[in-house]
Amino acid sequence: MLLSSDYLSDAHLLEELHQIHSITVQECQKSKNIVKLISSAGVFTGLLVYTDPELLRKAVKSLLFLLYHTFPKVRKVTAEKLYTAILTMEDYSPIIPGGEDHYDQIIETLSETNWDGTVLKELVPGKERVYSYFGMAPAKPAATGGAGASGDGSMMIIT
Repeated sequence: MLLSSDYLSDAHLLEELHQIHSITVQECQKSKNIVKLISSAGVFTGLLVYTDPELLRKAVKSLLFLLYHTFPKVRKVTAEKLYTAILTMEDYSPIIPGGEDHYDQIIETLSETNWDGTVLKELVPGKERVYSYFGMAPAKPAATGGAGASGDGSMMIIT
């Protein structure tokens, strides 16, 4: 709520917004707390209202990690929040550089994918395509992990 108000809209607060992102990432690192992870999706989508390209890149990257999290509930809520955030944006081009086609594709993907009922392995083939809509590439899985998660339900967000 605080992020979506005009209270934090001043340019001189940009450093604090980056700190909010950083602290949220730190709180979620390897976390198995679903409430904390879902709350972080709200923080990251709240950061999408700002115009700083670096902040937007970090927020989108964090949201994409949550979108492919091991926990289905985290994936579902992240998809809902990201869908709503994109629909309400006046200008989506800073986070979706591919124009209207990519915008339509990501809206369709977010709304039509069964994020909480699908096994994570079934979502992975489309992961690279979803990242590409945002002008990014997914992080390469570690030798023991995969899909942005450590395999034990915890999460590793790279900033």
